[in-house]
Amino acid sequence: IDIDRQAAARYGISVEDIQNEIEVALAGRVVTYTVEKRERFPVRIRYARVDRSDEEAIGKLLISPSSMSSPASGMSAGDMGSGASSGAIVAKPARSDGNSMLSPTTSLGDAHGVTPQHALAGKKRIPLSAVANIQIVEGPAMIKSENGRLLNYVTLNVRGRDIVGFVDEAQRVVTEKVELPEGVHIEWSGEFEHQVRAAETLRFVFPVVILLIFVILYLTYHDLADAALMMLAVPEALSGGAFFMYFFPKIMQGWDAPPMDFSVAVWVGFIACFGMATETGIIMLVYLREAIDKRGGLENIQSLEELRQAVIEGAVHRLRPKLLTEGVAIIAIFPMVFARGVGGEILAPMALPVLGGLLISDEVVDLFLPVRFYWVRRY
Repeated sequence: IDIDRQAAARYGISVEDIQNEIEVALAGRVVTYTVEKRERFPVRIRYARVDRSDEEAIGKLLISPSSMSSPASGMSAGDMGSGASSGAIVAKPARSDGNSMLSPTTSLGDAHGVTPQHALAGKKRIPLSAVANIQIVEGPAMIKSENGRLLNYVTLNVRGRDIVGFVDEAQRVVTEKVELPEGVHIEWSGEFEHQVRAAETLRFVFPVVILLIFVILYLTYHDLADAALMMLAVPEALSGGAFFMYFFPKIMQGWDAPPMDFSVAVWVGFIACFGMATETGIIMLVYLREAIDKRGGLENIQSLEELRQAVIEGAVHRLRPKLLTEGVAIIAIFPMVFARGVGGEILAPMALPVLGGLLISDEVVDLFLPVRFYWVRRY
């Protein structure tokens, strides 16, 4: 209902008179309250449904400088007679055809707050359609705002890929192809924000974890060289995980498939991979040190050939339990890579760097750790 202020001024009707009539006709107005035992109910006056059912009916509502349906301030539940109770009183507006102002089902006598016909004598009543444009238009069911600015949400679900990578791509496409009107901006929110904050936290946790692994190794062996040899498994695990993240999607989806994005789950997988790769190196180092101790320690080894034989013995000795330890971890993680059910979007990205890191780092540890140990200890 768009009020024409100039037309209303020509008829001597204020905007307030029009709005009061619209309020009573469409929404109703609470005029008093009735008390039923310990409960209190509002009594509302409202036009009958037939008089507000469509644009034509609303346009026939009559407006006068003195609002026809404005309730008197002194109206109370007792004024309605003994039959009054909680609910709404339906009042029919004065019509040009002389119909009664009250619904046939409601008898209020000389009801307070409803202007009788004789009181309107000599006053010009104008239909609402003469002072307002009435039409049905589409509009928001609710107007949302945040920090004093209008707000609207566009929601979606992401399937088959990580949320951070999707939002990055969507931001790039929107920036390139969408021209926003002046005063309008877009904010990306939801679970994406939580993952971004978690990634920022992991950027701090990641080096701390590596440092803690090194400190624990040093406190265990009290040897800086051995601790450094164990830490060499970390970059090997990193390279194995990165290798699998790049090639695994291409193998499963085709060579045009993009590599897997670094999400929070991937970072967690790399942290787990570092710990498991270090564990494999510790097993190898235990047998190498045991072979050295059998010969009385490094102090009693007289030649490089004797040291070489000790390293070979430690590396080859009990190869089966070492391979079983590595194999059990790999077999346990392998099904997680192909997880597609509930939680699969977390398990698969987390398991892939673990599997790649173990496959690469375990082989590197088994082959190169004895060589590095021999190269360091010969001096």
